[in-house]
Amino acid sequence: ISLVMHQRRLTLGLDLSTQSLSSVVIDIDSGEKVLEHSLDYLNDRRLAGFGIEAESYIVPPRVEGEADQPPLMFFASLDAMFADLKEAGVSMEEIVVCNFSAQQHGHTYLNKDAPFLFACLKQPGSGENSLTTLLKGCLAYHLAPIWMTSNTTGQADFIRKHVGGMERLIQISGSNAPLRFTGIIIRRVAEQFPHAYEQTHTIQLLSSLMSAVLTGNSKVPLDFGNACGMSLMDYRKRNWSTPMVQAVSEGLPGGQSALMSKLPSIVPPDTTVGNIAT
Repeated sequence: ISLVMHQRRLTLGLDLSTQSLSSVVIDIDSGEKVLEHSLDYLNDRRLAGFGIEAESYIVPPRVEGEADQPPLMFFASLDAMFADLKEAGVSMEEIVVCNFSAQQHGHTYLNKDAPFLFACLKQPGSGENSLTTLLKGCLAYHLAPIWMTSNTTGQADFIRKHVGGMERLIQISGSNAPLRFTGIIIRRVAEQFPHAYEQTHTIQLLSSLMSAVLTGNSKVPLDFGNACGMSLMDYRKRNWSTPMVQAVSEGLPGGQSALMSKLPSIVPPDTTVGNIAT
């Protein structure tokens, strides 16, 4: 008598929201939900100490309209999530597909050391240390501006005027430079913190940041569904728009070429961007 043991094939979905990191695990073959789990940034003791406010889930604003969260908190939440999945009986060997989503417009500024630090996640034994320990040196700017940002009226007006007005702006980008859109915030961060902007090697959306962590690739591409919320993409051609990049970067350190070098490539949302690192 022979017995054949069939290992489950699972898909893991992760969502990094304003208040929590949530996961759902689905059995690919049966379609059944295996597990659903959420970690609240304020209610999980492993995520304490990052300084976010109880009501808003952002760090205390330095000026009105500023809305930032700490990237290290996101790294810690990912570590905590995988620990909980393991405790719940979900083996990482069973996960064959992982998809990630996150709050749109939120982004991080990674420095020149990020490619090396992220690549180190692929090395055997890297899992013995926390992600916050391994990646604490990867940030050019220590905060991640999010969608609640509203102090960018001046930057939005500048960009709108630079490209030729509201109609032209909408024709290119599909929107009228909302205050929360990434490109508008990038301009403000660069104006307020030019040294941090100059030290930035890659600007990653939060949706792609977590994919970058999981694959050990700091320059993992952005999907056009999220890139369209940056006021930097030509929404018809689905590539970076020269007029938009020029408008956002006008007068900033390095100008257009510097900003372009900081932007990852754009790919369709169903693109496989890599294998999960150790």
